[in-house]
Amino acid sequence: METIKTAFIYLVEILKNYYSGREASNIAKIYFEDKLYITTIDESPLSIEKYNLIIEDTERFITFEPVQYITGKAFFYNHFFKVNQSVLIPRSETELLVDLAIKEASNIKSPDILDIGTGSGCIALSIAKKIPESKVLAIDISDDALEIAGQNREDLKIKNVEFKKLDFLDFDETHLLGKYDLIVSNPPYISIEEKKVMSQSTLKFEPESALFPTGNNSLIFYEKIIEFAKDHLNAGGMVFCEINEFKSVETKQLCNVAGFKSEILFDLQEKPRIIKLWK
Repeated sequence: METIKTAFIYLVEILKNYYSGREASNIAKIYFEDKLYITTIDESPLSIEKYNLIIEDTERFITFEPVQYITGKAFFYNHFFKVNQSVLIPRSETELLVDLAIKEASNIKSPDILDIGTGSGCIALSIAKKIPESKVLAIDISDDALEIAGQNREDLKIKNVEFKKLDFLDFDETHLLGKYDLIVSNPPYISIEEKKVMSQSTLKFEPESALFPTGNNSLIFYEKIIEFAKDHLNAGGMVFCEINEFKSVETKQLCNVAGFKSEILFDLQEKPRIIKLWK
Protein backbone atom coordinates (compact mmCIF):
# COMPACT_ATOMS: atom_id res chain seq x y z
CA MET A 1 0.00 0.00 0.00
CA GLU A 2 1.19 3.51 -0.83
CA THR A 3 2.02 5.92 1.96
CA ILE A 4 0.97 9.56 2.04
CA LYS A 5 4.59 10.63 1.58
CA THR A 6 5.30 8.45 -1.46
CA ALA A 7 2.04 9.56 -3.09
CA PHE A 8 2.90 13.20 -2.44
CA ILE A 9 6.37 12.77 -3.92
CA TYR A 10 4.84 11.00 -6.93
CA LEU A 11 2.51 13.94 -7.62
CA VAL A 12 5.25 16.53 -7.14
CA GLU A 13 7.52 14.70 -9.61
CA ILE A 14 4.72 14.64 -12.19
CA LEU A 15 4.02 18.35 -11.68
CA LYS A 16 7.70 19.24 -12.04
CA ASN A 17 7.38 18.41 -15.74
CA TYR A 18 5.04 21.39 -16.07
CA TYR A 19 5.87 23.76 -13.20
CA SER A 20 8.91 24.90 -11.24
CA GLY A 21 9.89 22.71 -8.29
CA ARG A 22 8.55 25.14 -5.70
CA GLU A 23 5.29 25.68 -7.56
CA ALA A 24 4.87 21.94 -8.06
CA SER A 25 5.25 21.35 -4.33
CA ASN A 26 2.78 24.14 -3.49
CA ILE A 27 0.19 22.78 -5.92
CA ALA A 28 0.54 19.27 -4.50
CA LYS A 29 0.18 20.64 -0.97
CA ILE A 30 -3.04 22.49 -1.88
CA TYR A 31 -4.40 19.37 -3.56
CA PHE A 32 -3.64 17.10 -0.61
CA GLU A 33 -5.17 19.54 1.87
CA ASP A 34 -8.22 20.72 -0.07
CA LYS A 35 -9.27 17.55 -1.90
CA LEU A 36 -7.80 14.67 0.08
CA TYR A 37 -8.06 16.46 3.46
CA ILE A 38 -4.50 15.43 4.31
CA THR A 39 -2.49 18.07 6.16
CA THR A 40 0.51 16.03 7.30
CA ILE A 41 2.86 14.40 4.79
CA ASP A 42 4.23 11.33 6.57
CA GLU A 43 4.56 7.56 6.27
CA SER A 44 0.93 6.88 7.17
CA PRO A 45 -0.84 4.55 4.74
CA LEU A 46 -2.92 6.12 1.98
CA SER A 47 -6.29 4.56 1.21
CA ILE A 48 -6.71 2.95 -2.19
CA GLU A 49 -9.62 5.31 -2.88
CA LYS A 50 -7.45 8.38 -2.41
CA TYR A 51 -4.58 6.84 -4.34
CA ASN A 52 -6.89 6.15 -7.27
CA LEU A 53 -8.19 9.72 -7.07
CA ILE A 54 -4.63 11.06 -7.37
CA ILE A 55 -4.02 8.90 -10.44
CA GLU A 56 -7.29 10.07 -11.97
CA ASP A 57 -6.64 13.75 -11.27
CA THR A 58 -3.10 13.53 -12.63
CA GLU A 59 -4.69 13.49 -16.08
CA ARG A 60 -6.17 16.88 -15.29
CA PHE A 61 -2.97 18.32 -13.87
CA ILE A 62 -0.94 17.53 -16.99
CA THR A 63 -3.32 19.62 -19.11
CA PHE A 64 -2.44 22.64 -16.90
CA GLU A 65 -5.87 22.68 -15.25
CA PRO A 66 -5.58 24.87 -12.12
CA VAL A 67 -5.56 22.98 -8.84
CA GLN A 68 -8.48 25.10 -7.59
CA TYR A 69 -10.72 23.75 -10.34
CA ILE A 70 -9.59 20.21 -9.57
CA THR A 71 -10.35 20.63 -5.86
CA GLY A 72 -13.48 22.68 -6.61
CA LYS A 73 -12.59 25.44 -4.17
CA ALA A 74 -10.26 28.34 -3.54
CA PHE A 75 -9.17 29.99 -0.29
CA PHE A 76 -9.81 33.72 -0.19
CA TYR A 77 -10.04 36.18 2.68
CA ASN A 78 -10.08 33.44 5.35
CA HIS A 79 -12.82 31.39 3.70
CA PHE A 80 -13.17 28.72 1.03
CA PHE A 81 -15.22 29.57 -2.05
CA LYS A 82 -16.58 27.07 -4.54
CA VAL A 83 -15.12 27.60 -8.00
CA ASN A 84 -15.39 25.99 -11.41
CA GLN A 85 -14.51 27.03 -14.93
CA SER A 86 -17.41 29.51 -15.06
CA VAL A 87 -15.66 31.83 -12.58
CA LEU A 88 -12.21 33.29 -12.11
CA ILE A 89 -10.09 31.80 -9.38
CA PRO A 90 -9.88 34.36 -6.54
CA ARG A 91 -6.36 35.77 -6.23
CA SER A 92 -4.69 36.84 -3.01
CA GLU A 93 -3.92 40.23 -4.61
CA THR A 94 -7.65 40.95 -4.71
CA GLU A 95 -7.79 40.77 -0.92
CA LEU A 96 -6.39 44.32 -0.94
CA LEU A 97 -9.57 45.46 -2.69
CA VAL A 98 -11.67 43.77 0.00
CA ASP A 99 -9.56 45.27 2.80
CA LEU A 100 -10.00 48.78 1.41
CA ALA A 101 -13.73 48.34 0.86
CA ILE A 102 -14.28 47.01 4.39
CA LYS A 103 -12.31 49.87 5.91
CA GLU A 104 -14.38 52.41 3.99
CA ALA A 105 -17.71 50.66 4.61
CA SER A 106 -17.05 50.44 8.35
CA ASN A 107 -17.31 54.26 8.52
CA ILE A 108 -20.79 54.29 6.95
CA LYS A 109 -24.00 53.40 8.72
CA SER A 110 -25.80 50.58 6.85
CA PRO A 111 -23.86 51.13 3.60
CA ASP A 112 -25.30 50.29 0.20
CA ILE A 113 -22.64 48.49 -1.85
CA LEU A 114 -22.46 47.42 -5.49
CA ASP A 115 -20.08 44.72 -6.75
CA ILE A 116 -19.70 44.77 -10.55
CA GLY A 117 -18.75 41.46 -12.19
CA THR A 118 -19.03 39.36 -9.05
CA GLY A 119 -17.98 35.97 -10.46
CA SER A 120 -17.73 33.57 -7.52
CA GLY A 121 -19.04 36.30 -5.24
CA CYS A 122 -15.80 36.31 -3.24
CA ILE A 123 -15.53 40.11 -3.03
CA ALA A 124 -19.19 40.82 -2.25
CA LEU A 125 -19.50 38.00 0.26
CA SER A 126 -16.24 38.81 2.02
CA ILE A 127 -17.31 42.43 2.49
CA ALA A 128 -20.84 41.49 3.54
CA LYS A 129 -19.59 39.02 6.12
CA LYS A 130 -17.39 41.66 7.76
CA ILE A 131 -20.05 44.39 7.50
CA PRO A 132 -23.29 42.52 8.34
CA GLU A 133 -25.34 45.73 8.46
CA SER A 134 -24.46 46.45 4.82
CA LYS A 135 -26.74 45.83 1.86
CA VAL A 136 -24.79 44.43 -1.07
CA LEU A 137 -25.95 44.01 -4.67
CA ALA A 138 -23.61 41.85 -6.77
CA ILE A 139 -24.11 41.68 -10.53
CA ASP A 140 -22.75 39.50 -13.31
CA ILE A 141 -23.66 38.71 -16.90
CA SER A 142 -23.10 34.95 -16.48
CA ASP A 143 -25.86 32.65 -15.22
CA ASP A 144 -23.27 29.97 -14.42
CA ALA A 145 -21.18 32.38 -12.37
CA LEU A 146 -24.24 33.56 -10.45
CA GLU A 147 -25.14 29.97 -9.64
CA ILE A 148 -21.71 29.43 -8.07
CA ALA A 149 -21.98 32.76 -6.22
CA GLY A 150 -25.36 31.71 -4.85
CA GLN A 151 -23.90 28.44 -3.59
CA ASN A 152 -21.10 30.35 -1.85
CA ARG A 153 -23.64 32.65 -0.22
CA GLU A 154 -25.50 29.62 1.09
CA ASP A 155 -22.32 27.90 2.31
CA LEU A 156 -21.21 31.02 4.17
CA LYS A 157 -24.73 31.66 5.50
CA ILE A 158 -24.72 35.28 4.39
CA LYS A 159 -28.09 37.02 4.10
CA ASN A 160 -27.20 40.58 3.14
CA VAL A 161 -26.07 39.95 -0.46
CA GLU A 162 -28.37 39.89 -3.49
CA PHE A 163 -27.10 38.45 -6.77
CA LYS A 164 -28.55 39.73 -10.03
CA LYS A 165 -27.94 39.02 -13.71
CA LEU A 166 -27.09 42.23 -15.52
CA ASP A 167 -24.95 43.36 -18.44
CA PHE A 168 -23.06 46.31 -17.00
CA LEU A 169 -22.05 47.55 -20.44
CA ASP A 170 -25.73 47.94 -21.39
CA PHE A 171 -26.99 51.38 -20.32
CA ASP A 172 -30.62 50.26 -20.64
CA GLU A 173 -29.95 47.85 -17.77
CA THR A 174 -27.57 49.84 -15.57
CA HIS A 175 -29.52 53.11 -15.48
CA LEU A 176 -32.24 51.30 -13.51
CA LEU A 177 -29.87 50.62 -10.64
CA GLY A 178 -29.96 52.75 -7.50
CA LYS A 179 -27.35 54.79 -5.65
CA TYR A 180 -24.51 53.37 -3.61
CA ASP A 181 -22.11 54.40 -0.89
CA LEU A 182 -19.47 52.06 -2.23
CA ILE A 183 -18.86 50.55 -5.67
CA VAL A 184 -16.29 47.78 -6.04
CA SER A 185 -15.17 45.80 -9.05
CA ASN A 186 -12.51 43.49 -10.39
CA PRO A 187 -13.60 43.78 -14.03
CA PRO A 188 -12.15 42.20 -17.18
CA TYR A 189 -9.10 44.33 -17.98
CA ILE A 190 -6.48 42.24 -19.78
CA SER A 191 -5.59 43.36 -23.31
CA ILE A 192 -5.32 40.88 -26.15
CA GLU A 193 -1.62 41.75 -26.48
CA GLU A 194 -0.96 40.37 -23.00
CA LYS A 195 -2.08 36.86 -23.95
CA LYS A 196 1.43 35.91 -24.99
CA VAL A 197 2.78 36.32 -21.45
CA MET A 198 -0.11 34.64 -19.64
CA SER A 199 0.03 31.15 -18.16
CA GLN A 200 -1.40 28.14 -19.98
CA SER A 201 -3.62 27.32 -17.01
CA THR A 202 -5.30 30.73 -17.10
CA LEU A 203 -5.75 30.86 -20.87
CA LYS A 204 -7.04 27.31 -21.23
CA PHE A 205 -9.36 27.09 -18.27
CA GLU A 206 -10.45 30.42 -16.78
CA PRO A 207 -13.46 32.14 -18.40
CA GLU A 208 -12.36 34.41 -21.23
CA SER A 209 -15.23 36.83 -20.67
CA ALA A 210 -13.96 37.53 -17.13
CA LEU A 211 -10.40 38.15 -18.36
CA PHE A 212 -10.73 40.05 -21.63
CA PRO A 213 -13.21 42.86 -22.32
CA THR A 214 -15.27 42.59 -25.49
CA GLY A 215 -13.49 44.27 -28.40
CA ASN A 216 -10.01 45.70 -28.16
CA ASN A 217 -10.60 48.37 -25.49
CA SER A 218 -9.12 47.03 -22.26
CA LEU A 219 -10.34 50.12 -20.38
CA ILE A 220 -13.99 49.91 -21.39
CA PHE A 221 -15.22 48.75 -17.98
CA TYR A 222 -13.42 51.62 -16.25
CA GLU A 223 -14.99 54.08 -18.67
CA LYS A 224 -18.43 52.62 -17.88
CA ILE A 225 -17.84 52.46 -14.13
CA ILE A 226 -16.72 56.11 -14.04
CA GLU A 227 -19.72 57.20 -16.11
CA PHE A 228 -22.03 55.12 -13.90
CA ALA A 229 -20.55 56.60 -10.73
CA LYS A 230 -21.46 60.14 -11.82
CA ASP A 231 -25.16 59.43 -11.20
CA HIS A 232 -25.08 56.38 -8.92
CA LEU A 233 -22.56 57.27 -6.22
CA ASN A 234 -23.94 58.79 -3.05
CA ALA A 235 -22.40 61.97 -1.64
CA GLY A 236 -19.18 61.01 0.09
CA GLY A 237 -19.19 57.66 -1.68
CA MET A 238 -16.17 55.90 -3.11
CA VAL A 239 -15.21 53.48 -5.87
CA PHE A 240 -12.50 50.82 -5.60
CA CYS A 241 -11.46 48.86 -8.71
CA GLU A 242 -8.69 46.41 -9.36
CA ILE A 243 -6.69 47.57 -12.37
CA ASN A 244 -4.28 46.41 -15.02
CA GLU A 245 -0.83 47.25 -13.66
CA PHE A 246 0.30 48.24 -17.17
CA LYS A 247 -2.59 50.68 -17.63
CA SER A 248 -2.61 52.49 -14.29
CA VAL A 249 -1.69 55.88 -15.75
CA GLU A 250 -4.37 55.66 -18.43
CA THR A 251 -6.96 54.53 -15.89
CA LYS A 252 -6.17 57.43 -13.58
CA GLN A 253 -6.40 59.82 -16.51
CA LEU A 254 -9.94 58.60 -17.25
CA CYS A 255 -10.91 59.55 -13.69
CA ASN A 256 -9.32 62.98 -13.95
CA VAL A 257 -10.99 63.79 -17.27
CA ALA A 258 -14.37 62.79 -15.80
CA GLY A 259 -13.88 65.14 -12.85
CA PHE A 260 -13.17 62.51 -10.19
CA LYS A 261 -10.37 62.62 -7.68
CA SER A 262 -8.37 59.40 -7.74
CA GLU A 263 -5.46 57.55 -6.19
CA ILE A 264 -3.50 54.50 -7.30
CA LEU A 265 -2.79 51.99 -4.52
CA PHE A 266 -0.01 49.41 -4.64
CA ASP A 267 0.05 45.76 -3.58
CA LEU A 268 2.71 43.98 -1.54
CA GLN A 269 4.82 43.51 -4.67
CA GLU A 270 4.76 47.29 -5.20
CA LYS A 271 2.63 46.91 -8.31
CA PRO A 272 -0.23 49.33 -9.04
CA ARG A 273 -3.23 47.21 -8.08
CA ILE A 274 -6.23 49.34 -7.07
CA ILE A 275 -7.66 52.65 -8.14
CA LYS A 276 -9.70 54.61 -5.62
CA LEU A 277 -11.92 57.39 -6.92
CA TRP A 278 -14.38 59.81 -5.42
CA LYS A 279 -16.21 62.98 -6.35
